[in-house]
Amino acid sequence: MSTYKLTYFPLRARAEVARQLFALAGQKFEDVRVPFEDWPKVKPETPYGQLPVLEVDGKTLAQSVTIARFLARRFGYYGADEFEAAQIDEFADAMNDYFMEQKNFFPVLIGKQVGDKDRLSQELFEPARDKFFPIVIERFLQKSKSGFLVGEKLSYIDLVLAEHVDRYGHFLPHAWDHYPQLKQHRDKIQAIPAIKKWLETRPDDAF
Repeated sequence: MSTYKLTYFPLRARAEVARQLFALAGQKFEDVRVPFEDWPKVKPETPYGQLPVLEVDGKTLAQSVTIARFLARRFGYYGADEFEAAQIDEFADAMNDYFMEQKNFFPVLIGKQVGDKDRLSQELFEPARDKFFPIVIERFLQKSKSGFLVGEKLSYIDLVLAEHVDRYGHFLPHAWDHYPQLKQHRDKIQAIPAIKKWLETRPDDAF
């Protein structure tokens, strides 16, 4: 049986989807959370000077999306066939475009950078949201008979979307008021027993 060690900061952020995949699969893993004060010592040991890093049987993978895709394939959360896998990749790539359009907003939103949150929300987040999510709803959720984004069962991209909606909703309570489908999807994912248990027992990280 393989052994897994996931190293990240004491945050949800870029490691949370991987952690939820472990929870879904019922797979034990070493959840290493590097204190921020120790990061300068740990950084030179990482492949790109970044976290998260996943070790699988002593072999190392970096980059959060790569890690999530690897675990999703291994645990069976990457679609039922090649076309569904491609649809999942389509969503992930579009999601990355959306993040890039409002990347300067998130550090201000969570208080890690000084700025006018309300102004940046109006100038960056809301235009990106209103451009991207109607497409998501039309291309994926409205066509879904299962309630999942792709196919008949949960895939890792459902975790990506639900975590994003949940995280932004924590800091912006009205962020999704005009997108009830997104909140319904988040609630569906968070009600899955393995995910529900993880959410109830994970460390209480704000973001």
